[in-house]
Amino acid sequence: MTRESEPGGELPSPPAVSPYPYGLRLNLSQEELGKLGYEGLPPAGTTLHLDAIGVVTRASSEDPDADGDIDYLCVEIQITELGVEEESASAGEDADEDAGNRAGRLYGGKK
Repeated sequence: MTRESEPGGELPSPPAVSPYPYGLRLNLSQEELGKLGYEGLPPAGTTLHLDAIGVVTRASSEDPDADGDIDYLCVEIQITELGVEEESASAGEDADEDAGNRAGRLYGGKK
């Protein structure tokens, strides 16, 4: 998901240092963390596995130069259900067991 430079140029220098585009960062407050089963904070740098369900709230395409080629696509997704588990916890699970645990991840479990 990191950004790549556009043809013929460099990426503009954003004010933030992140290589990821705006909007790909989730902020979870104490209330949301509690719903996911967290009583404390995972340390910064912890890799988490996300399982999410979302609804497309906006889809658009643009052809600003009217040449018939779509130059811009954008989809906005509202996350409606979210599950999180630490990556090390899911690494050993096989696909069937992982699928069976999806409801627990989406609706929370004790971490």
